[in-house]
Amino acid sequence: MTKDITLTIDGKEVSVPSGTLVIDAAKKIGIDIPAFCYHPKMEPVGMCRQCLVEIG
Repeated sequence: MTKDITLTIDGKEVSVPSGTLVIDAAKKIGIDIPAFCYHPKMEPVGMCRQCLVEIG
């Protein structure tokens, strides 16, 4: 069973299963993080570096 976690992105809270990519969590609350090399059916690649975010 996957445990849900709560994230705050740009002041908005979202609950997602542990292991969810930040880009998917942001999309769930209507925040678009640009990325050229991302596709939801593929493993994360991170080659284009367009989707870099600050975590703190």
